[in-house]
Amino acid sequence: MQKRLQYVFTAFALVAGLFLTSCDPDRNDNPEDPPIDSDPQVTLISPANGYALAKRGETVSIVFEIHDNELLTTWDATEKWTSVSGVVYQPEVAIPAQLAAISTNNSLRTINYTVPSDPNAIQIYTTIEIAAYATDNKGKVAKGKFRINVIPDVDDSTAYEFTSYTGDTLYSVTTGHDYAFDLINRVSGNNQTMPLPNQYIRESSTPPAITWELTTPIQGSLDSTIVTTDATRFNYDELTYETTWQAFVTSNRIGRKSDPLSPGDIVIVKMPTAPHYAVIRVNTTEGVLGCGCMTFDYKYSHQ
Repeated sequence: MQKRLQYVFTAFALVAGLFLTSCDPDRNDNPEDPPIDSDPQVTLISPANGYALAKRGETVSIVFEIHDNELLTTWDATEKWTSVSGVVYQPEVAIPAQLAAISTNNSLRTINYTVPSDPNAIQIYTTIEIAAYATDNKGKVAKGKFRINVIPDVDDSTAYEFTSYTGDTLYSVTTGHDYAFDLINRVSGNNQTMPLPNQYIRESSTPPAITWELTTPIQGSLDSTIVTTDATRFNYDELTYETTWQAFVTSNRIGRKSDPLSPGDIVIVKMPTAPHYAVIRVNTTEGVLGCGCMTFDYKYSHQ
């Protein structure tokens, strides 16, 4: 009886194995079928955070890894310059030294990019976007990106000043009315009565909870406008235009909405009056009897 059960179990296992193998979607039972052709890949290796700060005349070394199951045939890179006001003043153009014919499946490629030294050619606070492209022998193209943000030289100056306010208040209620704030005219009101673009920020918690999340509606469909940080990464009391700009452009957590905020958190808002910023420092957050208030200090830049 025991041997009979063993035979039955063995037969069942063989049938199950054959069934599972025949249903494997990745199995290629016909050796004459061509292999699946995957897309090439361009992966940033260094600097791994995806950006660099550099003065005019300085060189940044950028390393990409390119890979494909087919042979790669070409490698090239481009640059594009965008001013602090968001104006593209050098459209995407090729970096001639990077154009190369290749014949490999995997390779490391280094771009040693020198920021132009002529102050008449490139503005301070420019973002240089480096785009790297790899093409395989089937014509498929992959793209990788890196950005260089141009910081001022010692003798550069900016005409931007900061105005500081203390002890302002933003309200929230659990009935679904979020409250807005005009950072330039110091006006607080609910979002049904404050017109755009004066509605620079608004509290957007979802009832019944008050989590103190801020959104900014001022940029429409343009780039995201909020960065959330704190005192361990940003000095609110000693801020300058340069440190504010650097904190914004080097963040990989830019969004239309802040994190849930707590006392001590700092929010940097990109203003519609480009190229300016507002910086909000949260002092207190309270919620009582279905409503709450957040007190904060803030500064905003202007000419």
